[in-house]
Amino acid sequence: MFSRLVGGVALCLALVLLCEPGAAEWYVGGYGGFSSPSDLSSVTMPDFGQRSALSDPLLAPATNPELASLTQTFKTADIKTESSPIFGGKVGYFFNQQQLPWLGVELEVFTTKPDIEAQVVQTNQDIQFNPVNIAPGGVCSFYPTSTPTCPQLIHKDGSLQVPSSSLRVFTAAANVLVRYPGGWYEPYVGVGVGAFYFRGTGAIAGDQVVPGLNGLWGIKLFPTDEWGFFVEGKYNRATISSFDSTFGISATYDAFHVVGGVLYRF
Repeated sequence: MFSRLVGGVALCLALVLLCEPGAAEWYVGGYGGFSSPSDLSSVTMPDFGQRSALSDPLLAPATNPELASLTQTFKTADIKTESSPIFGGKVGYFFNQQQLPWLGVELEVFTTKPDIEAQVVQTNQDIQFNPVNIAPGGVCSFYPTSTPTCPQLIHKDGSLQVPSSSLRVFTAAANVLVRYPGGWYEPYVGVGVGAFYFRGTGAIAGDQVVPGLNGLWGIKLFPTDEWGFFVEGKYNRATISSFDSTFGISATYDAFHVVGGVLYRF
């Protein structure tokens, strides 16, 4: 999966490098820094929730479609993730000779490791239990309540132990940049789209490539005409869905990064 991602980025880089060198200001660079992910939010666990519901003896008839059916949603509080280093590289150019020195495009690849901490999260589950051959409003004897009519709507609150797991995120992004072409200093902002490859190992194991947002802002300083350095802030957002086979986690991933690096322009 990731090999196809890398291959796609390599193809994009090759196409950029085939462009006419004299038509733009080129640069390449590498960077490292600190990544601070937010907690995974809007978390649902449909696979775990289904198993949990069917483990209730009063709902066990739903395992036999001739007796009953069951639908449910299982939500949890946000899941904590850990900070990590970030490393990456980029290549880009600005359209100087097209009279657009403030506009540029950029391709970059970077990786972080927002491991999932061991933790206990609060949960809530809504279940709809539908016995077969019982009309709506009829007596629902499988799951007695104060008003045992069908279908049965059941709400459960609880907690869940989430085990620690290793999580690696690789990102390949294409960005559009706007800068102030100040010569030796260049403030800039940019926005792009990326392919985010999530790979989990351990208790929460899975891999998935999803689209996501890549925002960036920073400043470049050039002590010489060719060599410079930069400081940059980055923001990422992506959504995973049915990520693993144990919990079936679906969630929103947000992360902030602060990086610094070296550039060479030509």
